[in-house]
Order: sequence, then structure tokens, then C-alpha cells
Amino acid sequence: MSFEKFCAKCGETTDALIHGLCADCYLKRHELFEVKEIKIERCVKCLKIKFKGNWQNYFEDAVANEVVSKVKPMHGLDQPKIFVELNPLTENDFAAQITVEGFLDGVLLKQTKPIEFSLQKVSCDACMKLVSNYREAILQLRAPTQSEADAMLEVAKQLLVSEKEKNSLSAAIKIFSAKNAYDLWIGSNKGAVKTARKLAKLYKTKIIVSQKLIGQEESGKRKYRFTYCIKSGK
Repeated sequence: MSFEKFCAKCGETTDALIHGLCADCYLKRHELFEVKEIKIERCVKCLKIKFKGNWQNYFEDAVANEVVSKVKPMHGLDQPKIFVELNPLTENDFAAQITVEGFLDGVLLKQTKPIEFSLQKVSCDACMKLVSNYREAILQLRAPTQSEADAMLEVAKQLLVSEKEKNSLSAAIKIFSAKNAYDLWIGSNKGAVKTARKLAKLYKTKIIVSQKLIGQEESGKRKYRFTYCIKSGK
């Protein structure tokens, strides 16, 4: 002899019961998941976003992944799957539909919630340094004529743009001009070195390197500022 199973709340006949309730009635009383506070920092200058202590280039999938990491399925939900659909409202404001599905007592449940959140506007460490004229290196460009010096400067700027995508400090903070010459203050020594090497290869010349002691770190290690000079037409 078999007995029909029915929902203790709405009376619907079904074999898919969770603690005596059908899926619809259970979901009216219980939350399948909760969303922890979403805190994502975005630099107002370079527009990079910060994840797990690291600054990286902004892209929407990274924001969605961070939202997923803040979703906590209810205890006991088997094989939970999390889906996030982002809808940018402004440059820093988002609406999102979060859907979680999984099995409870062998019954497949699915629940969707809308949320809204905003990226926090800050200045990253690199941009704060650049604003304060922080520089680790000077790139000197020297040429036989002003037009050649101008051309070298444009090439150097393009190379630095490429380097800045990898390291925000690889930027020309200030540019000083003289006859047939330019001096560029560069935030990152690594960025300056790579740019100098590419320029030297392009103009088939050598890099003249010098350094100046500018201080000492807490560890006792000496700090130097490097100068890389590129002379074309030599």
C-alpha cells in the first residue's frame, strides 16, 4: 500500500519534499544563500581594481568572480552552483542577478536574488606615488637635431604606455626639455630599464647608465636613483 505525499503548507501532491514542504513553499521560508558585503576598490586615476591585495586591469569578469566569492550557499546544499549576471549602471555602480542552485534532500532547488553594489573610489599606491613625484629612474634622450629628439620622445612615450599596462609606476611623471634633448622622470626603474633597452636597440646605440644614492631603506639597504641615457645618431 502506497501513500501519497503532499506539502504540509499548500497541500500540493508531490514526491519532491524538503522537510515536509514542496520546493516553492520551502523557498518562501528559507534562503538558499547569503551574500557577504562586496568591497571592490577601483583607482580613480589608472582605473585598476584591487583583488586579494593586488591591483589589476579592470575587466567585468573579474568583478563577477569577486561577487561569486562573496556568495555563501546554505549549509547542507549539495553540488551548489553559482551564477552571476552583471548589469553595469554607471562606471562604478552595478546591479546583479545572483542565482544559486543545488540539491537538498535529493530535490533540486533554485533561487535568484537581485543586488546592487558600487566599486569604492580610491587611489592605488602607484598613483599616489606618481602624484608625489616619486621616481626611481630618469630616462635621458639625446639627438643631433630637435626633430629627431621629438621623434625619440614620441617613441619613448608609446613604449611607456605599453609598460604601464603591466606596472602603473612605469609612467613619465614629468618631462623636461632642452636643446635636442629630453629628460623623463620614470616612476619604475624596471619600466625605465625596459624602455631604455628597446630604444637602444631601435636606434642601434648603447645605454649610458649612472646612479645616485638617494637614501636608505629600513632594512639598511641603500636606495639609488638610476639614469639611462640614449644618444641617437652616434
